[in-house]
Amino acid sequence: MSRCTSEIASIEALLLKHYKKEPFHNLYLFYGKKPIPNKYGGTCSDKTLSFIDEARSLGFKVNLHTGYIDGKEVHRLARVQIGNRTYFADIGNGWPAIKLYPEDEEILYSCFGMTFHTKISMNKISVFHTRNGREHLQLVIDTRPRCEKEIIKDINKRFTSGINYPFSNSIRFSLIVNNKFLFLRGECLEIYSSDDYMTLDGIKKDNLSSIIVDKFKFKSSLFEYLLS
Repeated sequence: MSRCTSEIASIEALLLKHYKKEPFHNLYLFYGKKPIPNKYGGTCSDKTLSFIDEARSLGFKVNLHTGYIDGKEVHRLARVQIGNRTYFADIGNGWPAIKLYPEDEEILYSCFGMTFHTKISMNKISVFHTRNGREHLQLVIDTRPRCEKEIIKDINKRFTSGINYPFSNSIRFSLIVNNKFLFLRGECLEIYSSDDYMTLDGIKKDNLSSIIVDKFKFKSSLFEYLLS
């Protein structure tokens, strides 16, 4: 195995690790609490910053980057330099983007009964996500770097700038649990695996904590903080 191949495998293993231990969620926003770094997950910004911190501690060259959803520059991800090639790690995605996206090569992969693939045109990477037979343009990445300090400024004002995010109007919580991917959206819990798809409806705010502890196997201390 070449050094570059080994580094790709290592950074993708770190991606998978973070998708298993730090959920994507908007509960800080819903409960009006300040995010706790590197502990309980959060939105794309929280998850990406946590991933970058650990990747840098392991010696990887990783920087903050931004992406476009529905034409708006509201998404955060990581730009990874391996050898003389650039890749993008979309750890802040609510869906399981567990592979790196090369800047110079289109890819396709499957996981949990869904697929991701990229198309490259000039300096833009379009990321498509297919689930339950329907394809969605999920993200567009302008591969040109942006100043990290400017991205951090945007992150610090993300909930006070009046931006309407895709998750602004209902609860979101997602995590890889064992061999399944679970995504709570609004009142419905969607459960994906390589050979099955099922839903659990009727989730309300008053049973949210028990669902997250029981189904996601996640820390009850998150709600102790949210409700404090």
